[in-house]
Amino acid sequence: MSRTRLLFAPGDLRGADSVDDAALVGAIGEVESAWVTAQASAGLVSADTRTAATGAVDAVTWELQADAEALAGLAADAESGGNPVIPFLTRVRARLTPEAGRALHRGLTSQDVMDSALGLLVTRTIAETRARLDVITEALRSLSEAHADTLCLARTLTQPALPTTFGLRVATWAAEVAEVAALTPRSDAVQVGGAAGTRAAIREFAGDRTEALLREFEVQLRGPDAALSPTPVPWHTDRVRVLTWATHFTQCVGVGSSIARNVLIGTRPEVGELALAATGGSSAMPQKTNPTVAVLLHRNGMRAPGLLATVATTGAEAVEERSDGAWHAEWPALSALMVLALSSLALLEEMVAGLSARPKAMRRNLDAAGPGIYGEKLTIVFGDRLSKDAITEILSGSGDPAELLGAALAATPGPVPDPAELEGYFAPSSYLGEAEGIRETIIRTTDPTTP
Repeated sequence: MSRTRLLFAPGDLRGADSVDDAALVGAIGEVESAWVTAQASAGLVSADTRTAATGAVDAVTWELQADAEALAGLAADAESGGNPVIPFLTRVRARLTPEAGRALHRGLTSQDVMDSALGLLVTRTIAETRARLDVITEALRSLSEAHADTLCLARTLTQPALPTTFGLRVATWAAEVAEVAALTPRSDAVQVGGAAGTRAAIREFAGDRTEALLREFEVQLRGPDAALSPTPVPWHTDRVRVLTWATHFTQCVGVGSSIARNVLIGTRPEVGELALAATGGSSAMPQKTNPTVAVLLHRNGMRAPGLLATVATTGAEAVEERSDGAWHAEWPALSALMVLALSSLALLEEMVAGLSARPKAMRRNLDAAGPGIYGEKLTIVFGDRLSKDAITEILSGSGDPAELLGAALAATPGPVPDPAELEGYFAPSSYLGEAEGIRETIIRTTDPTTP
């Protein structure tokens, strides 16, 4: 029987297929086949041996991926050795002659295979996160352009602050997403260190063909371009790259959660500034249309930090030439972050596509914030003529603020602006500063076509 935990986390299904047990088995099979193929290319095994070994690997991989009970059996057998590579090899060798069995996994250690398999999964996951980040950035750029002039209330520490534009707010979301994309790490990691990171066994059987073997293995897993770069050194207990990957996945989750929090606030009926095209219902209250996609994004944001902390801890706990548990603790945390990143970006793309602004509600809330949001402006413009108490009185709501400002200025030396100019001091569009310039800068710098 297949055992999953997807019902505990709705939305995870969007990323699970890329990082589930079947995907890991497939990656392990790719690594083992690549190693045998590399030996054949380096003249270390015959073509017949390569065909037999890779054929057995493919057969076992297919059987495990197609049969949930067989996959569960592999998981049970993995306990004794602490990783799934060992029982996987047992199943493959059962199909091979002794000669072909010797070529399989020769000179490698389980960590080489697990790390290289995870490297494959990470590479594919990061390719998908980068593609989604670019799509989301473009969607946010378009939304920002559409609302460049839409006035709304800026809030700081949850309270009314100053006038701003919804276009600028969305542009800052685009900047966040674009920055995550720009920080996307390299992920084409392949591990070959042997039992203790010295490649002793590999050098022993490959001799002067060791470099050709290692190069071909890299090419098999990374593609032809790998032939142009130096062969990487082993990284059995150098886990900085793993923490870098985990950080990227956490950033993907975090940026989705941050934007979702803004949407959750804006779609509250009492705020009413935003609407989502796709929402969920309630099992008890038929009148409700819950912003479910944003809720799931927010939930993911609360799950990711603990997983990142685990990966950071495993890296700090890495010792000697192979860690006693830290390496093993890395896999579930990193794979969960990969699922969350894929899930979050899929949800975020959907949320942004279905997001619409309600300019009338934005203006209503802006006006309802009262004249207090112009306190900074009056202090800057008239601070040399009006006391703090006088400005507080003008903004108190006890009367028309323009008339109160005129009266206060008339009681001090200096000119008094005409009524129209006084009214203008309390117009939102008169105190936007460089909002549009900042927005345009963000749009320009997040445009991949900008030179």
